[in-house]
Amino acid sequence: MSDSRRRGQLRLKALLEHNEAKGEEMAKQRSRFQSLATDEARPRIVTAFNLFQTPPELAARMVELAGDLSGRIREPSAGLGRIYRAIRDRTDSDVTLVEQSADCCGELFASASNARLIQGDFLACDVDRLGGRFDRVIMNPPFKQGRDVKHVRHAVNMLKHGGVMVALCYDGARQQCLRNEASHWEQIPAGTFEGTRAASVLLTIQTFGRPE
Repeated sequence: MSDSRRRGQLRLKALLEHNEAKGEEMAKQRSRFQSLATDEARPRIVTAFNLFQTPPELAARMVELAGDLSGRIREPSAGLGRIYRAIRDRTDSDVTLVEQSADCCGELFASASNARLIQGDFLACDVDRLGGRFDRVIMNPPFKQGRDVKHVRHAVNMLKHGGVMVALCYDGARQQCLRNEASHWEQIPAGTFEGTRAASVLLTIQTFGRPE
Protein backbone atom coordinates (compact mmCIF):
# COMPACT_ATOMS: atom_id res chain seq x y z
CA MET A 1 0.00 0.00 0.00
CA SER A 2 1.37 3.39 -0.96
CA ASP A 3 2.12 6.04 1.66
CA SER A 4 -0.45 8.45 0.19
CA ARG A 5 -3.18 5.80 0.34
CA ARG A 6 -2.26 4.94 3.93
CA ARG A 7 -2.42 8.63 4.90
CA GLY A 8 -5.83 8.94 3.21
CA GLN A 9 -7.19 5.98 5.17
CA LEU A 10 -5.91 7.44 8.43
CA ARG A 11 -7.57 10.79 7.70
CA LEU A 12 -10.83 9.02 6.85
CA LYS A 13 -10.69 7.01 10.09
CA ALA A 14 -10.06 10.18 12.10
CA LEU A 15 -12.99 11.92 10.39
CA LEU A 16 -15.33 9.00 11.09
CA GLU A 17 -14.31 8.98 14.78
CA HIS A 18 -14.87 12.75 15.00
CA ASN A 19 -18.34 12.47 13.43
CA GLU A 20 -19.25 9.60 15.73
CA ALA A 21 -18.24 11.63 18.79
CA LYS A 22 -20.29 14.61 17.59
CA GLY A 23 -23.26 12.34 16.99
CA GLU A 24 -23.10 11.05 20.56
CA GLU A 25 -22.90 14.63 21.87
CA MET A 26 -25.93 15.67 19.82
CA ALA A 27 -27.88 12.64 21.07
CA LYS A 28 -27.25 13.71 24.67
CA GLN A 29 -28.68 17.18 23.88
CA ARG A 30 -31.74 15.88 21.97
CA SER A 31 -34.18 16.33 24.87
CA ARG A 32 -33.05 19.93 25.36
CA PHE A 33 -33.49 20.71 21.66
CA GLN A 34 -36.98 19.18 21.73
CA SER A 35 -38.01 21.35 24.70
CA LEU A 36 -36.69 24.45 22.95
CA ALA A 37 -38.88 23.66 19.97
CA THR A 38 -42.10 23.92 22.00
CA ASP A 39 -44.24 27.06 22.03
CA GLU A 40 -43.69 27.50 25.77
CA ALA A 41 -39.92 27.69 25.37
CA ARG A 42 -39.86 30.17 22.52
CA PRO A 43 -38.91 33.69 23.65
CA ARG A 44 -41.75 36.21 23.39
CA ILE A 45 -41.01 39.78 22.41
CA VAL A 46 -43.37 42.24 24.04
CA THR A 47 -43.19 45.92 23.18
CA ALA A 48 -45.10 48.84 24.64
CA PHE A 49 -44.77 52.60 24.77
CA ASN A 50 -42.21 53.64 27.38
CA LEU A 51 -42.01 50.14 28.91
CA PHE A 52 -39.13 49.94 31.37
CA GLN A 53 -39.75 47.07 33.77
CA THR A 54 -39.27 47.62 37.49
CA PRO A 55 -36.30 45.61 38.83
CA PRO A 56 -37.64 42.91 41.21
CA GLU A 57 -35.72 44.24 44.23
CA LEU A 58 -37.09 47.74 43.64
CA ALA A 59 -40.63 46.37 43.20
CA ALA A 60 -40.27 44.59 46.56
CA ARG A 61 -39.09 47.86 48.15
CA MET A 62 -42.15 49.68 46.79
CA VAL A 63 -44.50 47.07 48.20
CA GLU A 64 -42.75 47.34 51.56
CA LEU A 65 -43.27 51.12 51.61
CA ALA A 66 -46.99 50.62 50.92
CA GLY A 67 -47.41 49.17 54.41
CA ASP A 68 -50.73 47.47 55.19
CA LEU A 69 -51.88 45.49 52.14
CA SER A 70 -55.15 44.18 53.53
CA GLY A 71 -57.40 46.48 51.47
CA ARG A 72 -57.97 47.18 47.78
CA ILE A 73 -54.75 47.56 45.80
CA ARG A 74 -54.24 48.94 42.31
CA GLU A 75 -51.31 48.92 39.92
CA PRO A 76 -51.74 51.26 36.95
CA SER A 77 -49.40 50.85 33.96
CA ALA A 78 -48.87 47.27 35.08
CA GLY A 79 -46.54 46.40 32.19
CA LEU A 80 -45.53 42.74 32.47
CA GLY A 81 -46.42 42.41 36.16
CA ARG A 82 -43.17 42.91 38.07
CA ILE A 83 -44.85 44.98 40.80
CA TYR A 84 -47.90 42.70 40.79
CA ARG A 85 -45.70 39.69 41.53
CA ALA A 86 -44.07 41.58 44.40
CA ILE A 87 -47.56 42.35 45.77
CA ARG A 88 -48.54 38.68 45.51
CA ASP A 89 -45.45 37.72 47.48
CA ARG A 90 -46.94 39.67 50.40
CA THR A 91 -50.73 39.33 50.14
CA ASP A 92 -53.68 37.72 48.39
CA SER A 93 -55.81 40.88 48.72
CA ASP A 94 -57.96 42.27 45.90
CA VAL A 95 -55.68 43.68 43.16
CA THR A 96 -56.73 45.66 40.08
CA LEU A 97 -54.29 46.01 37.19
CA VAL A 98 -54.62 48.67 34.50
CA GLU A 99 -52.55 48.43 31.31
CA GLN A 100 -52.96 50.06 27.89
CA SER A 101 -50.75 47.78 25.77
CA ALA A 102 -52.60 44.82 24.26
CA ASP A 103 -49.39 42.75 24.22
CA CYS A 104 -48.74 43.42 27.91
CA CYS A 105 -52.36 42.61 28.74
CA GLY A 106 -51.95 39.26 27.01
CA GLU A 107 -49.00 38.45 29.24
CA LEU A 108 -50.81 39.68 32.35
CA PHE A 109 -53.92 37.66 31.50
CA ALA A 110 -51.79 34.51 31.42
CA SER A 111 -49.83 35.22 34.60
CA ALA A 112 -52.20 37.25 36.81
CA SER A 113 -55.36 35.19 36.73
CA ASN A 114 -56.33 36.11 40.31
CA ALA A 115 -56.34 39.87 39.64
CA ARG A 116 -58.86 42.14 37.96
CA LEU A 117 -57.34 43.29 34.66
CA ILE A 118 -58.53 46.38 32.79
CA GLN A 119 -57.11 47.27 29.38
CA GLY A 120 -57.09 51.00 28.78
CA ASP A 121 -55.38 54.32 29.33
CA PHE A 122 -55.22 54.85 33.09
CA LEU A 123 -55.63 58.61 32.66
CA ALA A 124 -58.99 57.94 30.98
CA CYS A 125 -60.21 55.68 33.81
CA ASP A 126 -62.43 57.11 36.53
CA VAL A 127 -63.28 55.75 39.97
CA ASP A 128 -66.49 54.11 38.76
CA ARG A 129 -64.76 52.19 35.98
CA LEU A 130 -62.21 50.88 38.46
CA GLY A 131 -64.86 49.81 40.96
CA GLY A 132 -64.36 52.47 43.63
CA ARG A 133 -61.48 54.00 45.56
CA PHE A 134 -58.37 52.15 46.66
CA ASP A 135 -56.44 51.72 49.89
CA ARG A 136 -53.07 51.37 48.14
CA VAL A 137 -51.74 52.30 44.72
CA ILE A 138 -48.29 51.03 43.69
CA MET A 139 -47.08 52.19 40.29
CA ASN A 140 -44.28 52.69 37.78
CA PRO A 141 -45.89 55.12 35.30
CA PRO A 142 -44.47 56.22 31.93
CA PHE A 143 -42.00 59.09 32.36
CA LYS A 144 -42.06 60.61 28.88
CA GLN A 145 -43.28 64.21 28.50
CA GLY A 146 -44.24 64.54 32.16
CA ARG A 147 -46.82 61.75 31.99
CA ASP A 148 -45.51 60.46 35.33
CA VAL A 149 -46.75 63.62 37.11
CA LYS A 150 -50.20 63.26 35.51
CA HIS A 151 -50.37 59.58 36.48
CA VAL A 152 -49.34 60.28 40.07
CA ARG A 153 -51.94 63.02 40.54
CA HIS A 154 -54.65 60.88 38.93
CA ALA A 155 -53.74 57.96 41.20
CA VAL A 156 -53.86 60.10 44.35
CA ASN A 157 -57.36 61.23 43.44
CA MET A 158 -58.48 57.60 43.52
CA LEU A 159 -57.27 56.87 47.05
CA LYS A 160 -59.51 56.42 50.05
CA HIS A 161 -59.05 58.51 53.20
CA GLY A 162 -55.75 57.42 54.71
CA GLY A 163 -54.74 55.68 51.49
CA VAL A 164 -51.12 55.42 50.38
CA MET A 165 -49.66 55.75 46.92
CA VAL A 166 -46.14 54.49 46.18
CA ALA A 167 -44.77 55.55 42.82
CA LEU A 168 -41.70 56.03 40.70
CA CYS A 169 -41.17 59.21 38.72
CA TYR A 170 -38.42 60.81 36.69
CA ASP A 171 -35.85 62.77 38.70
CA GLY A 172 -36.30 66.06 36.87
CA ALA A 173 -37.31 69.67 37.40
CA ARG A 174 -40.91 69.08 36.31
CA GLN A 175 -41.35 66.35 38.92
CA GLN A 176 -40.24 68.58 41.81
CA CYS A 177 -43.85 69.77 42.15
CA LEU A 178 -44.58 66.41 43.82
CA ARG A 179 -41.91 66.76 46.47
CA ASN A 180 -43.90 68.91 48.90
CA GLU A 181 -46.77 66.40 48.80
CA ALA A 182 -44.55 63.37 49.38
CA SER A 183 -43.98 61.80 52.79
CA HIS A 184 -41.07 59.81 51.32
CA TRP A 185 -38.69 60.98 48.57
CA GLU A 186 -35.85 58.61 47.66
CA GLN A 187 -33.54 59.11 44.69
CA ILE A 188 -32.89 56.00 42.60
CA PRO A 189 -29.54 55.92 40.77
CA ALA A 190 -29.32 56.24 36.99
CA GLY A 191 -28.95 52.88 35.28
CA THR A 192 -31.27 51.05 37.69
CA PHE A 193 -33.67 50.26 34.84
CA GLU A 194 -32.63 48.17 31.86
CA GLY A 195 -32.64 50.09 28.60
CA THR A 196 -32.35 53.60 30.04
CA ARG A 197 -29.89 55.70 32.02
CA ALA A 198 -32.65 57.94 33.39
CA ALA A 199 -32.45 58.69 37.12
CA SER A 200 -35.70 58.30 39.04
CA VAL A 201 -37.34 58.96 42.39
CA LEU A 202 -39.30 56.63 44.65
CA LEU A 203 -42.00 58.56 46.51
CA THR A 204 -45.02 57.99 48.68
CA ILE A 205 -48.08 60.22 49.15
CA GLN A 206 -50.71 59.63 51.82
CA THR A 207 -54.21 61.12 51.69
CA PHE A 208 -56.11 62.58 54.63
CA GLY A 209 -59.60 64.01 54.78
CA ARG A 210 -60.64 62.73 51.35
CA PRO A 211 -64.36 61.88 51.18
CA GLU A 212 -65.24 58.28 50.39
